[in-house]
Amino acid sequence: MKGRKPGSDNVVPMTGDVRLESFEAAARSKAGQLKPAHLNGGAGEVWDRLAPILCLPTVDRLQPQMVESCSLMCQALARYEGLRGKLADPEFGETYESHTRNGVQFKSRPEVAQMNEAFRQFLTLARDFGLTPAAERGLKNAGQGRLPFDEGDFD
Repeated sequence: MKGRKPGSDNVVPMTGDVRLESFEAAARSKAGQLKPAHLNGGAGEVWDRLAPILCLPTVDRLQPQMVESCSLMCQALARYEGLRGKLADPEFGETYESHTRNGVQFKSRPEVAQMNEAFRQFLTLARDFGLTPAAERGLKNAGQGRLPFDEGDFD
């Protein structure tokens, strides 16, 4: 056989931890670069949770042209989480009493409708990014991405 014989000085052993850490570091870096300046508070925190997942090299669903859609998704989820927290407070609750000429009526707070609408908005955008089980299956079957470390990766 021609050429230089391989030696141990030019072989770098790979471990699963290094691979996972490098994927996560690359995803966090890309997500940080793409993060819009206008996202603050709860929406910024949601971006910090979701965007690195979408930026994983094996998923790669967050591209520069999709940043605004992703930021809208983060804003909707932040609104939903804020309203959910407010309605979970036992002092506040999801209903209130209204005293009318027909007696006492229990009515749903307007915040419940706002929370439901924020969730619908989030869910619509989350499906576009493959963040629901059904949407992920559809993307997998179409060959448009996969989650890291699917079954069979280590066979």
